[in-house]
Amino acid sequence: LRRWTNSGQLPCLRLGAKGERRFRHEDLMRFLDAQQVKPAPPAQTRQRTEVTIEGVAIGYGNHVCTLYDNDLGRLKWSVPFLVDGLNDGDGCLLVGTPDTRAEILDTMRKGFSGVDDALESGQLIETGGLDDGEKMCRFVETSLFAMKQAGLRTFRLLGDMSWCQHLGMSHDALLAYEMRYNHEIAHHYPLVSVCQYDVRDFTGPGVLSAL
Repeated sequence: LRRWTNSGQLPCLRLGAKGERRFRHEDLMRFLDAQQVKPAPPAQTRQRTEVTIEGVAIGYGNHVCTLYDNDLGRLKWSVPFLVDGLNDGDGCLLVGTPDTRAEILDTMRKGFSGVDDALESGQLIETGGLDDGEKMCRFVETSLFAMKQAGLRTFRLLGDMSWCQHLGMSHDALLAYEMRYNHEIAHHYPLVSVCQYDVRDFTGPGVLSAL
C-alpha cells in the first residue's frame, strides 16, 4: 500500500501527525479493477516432457523396445507404464491379443480402481490390432486425435507385439509396420511408445529386426 500510494497509483488521505493512510472504498475498487494479475496455471496443466519406468526416463516422442521371456515379464513394464499414465492424465492405448489384454487389465485393476472408468471415458483404449500396417497406423492416429479432442495432452502406447502373429502378420509385414509407425507417428506426437516382445514367440532374426 505504501508503494502504491507513494507512486500515485492509489489515492489516499493522510491523517494525523504520523500521516496515517485512509482510503475511500471507490478508490480501492477502481484500483483493483485496473489490476491485471494473472494466476499461475495449475501444475497439472503444465505439459511434462518425459515419463519414468523402472528408473528409466523416456522422453515423449520416443519409441522403445523391450523383451521378456516369461509370463511375469509381460507385466513388468506394461502394468506400471499404463497405470502411471492414467494417474498422470495421459491418454493410453493398449494393443495385444485378447488374452494378453485381459491379463494386463486384470493386473492393473488390482492396484488401480479407475481402469474401467478410463475405458468408458476413452482415456484408455484397448485393441487387438489390425493385420495391415498402414490401417493400424491410421487407427492409432485416429485414437490420439479422439483423446486430444477430449482434452488429453500427452499419450502412451503399450503394444505387446504377439498380436501381430495372432493376426497372421508375416515377419516382413511386422518390420514394415514398426518402421512406418516409427517414422509417421512415434516421433511426431507427445507420445511414449513401448513395444514389448515375448522372445518365446519370435525368432532370433525377428527380435533382432525389432531392436
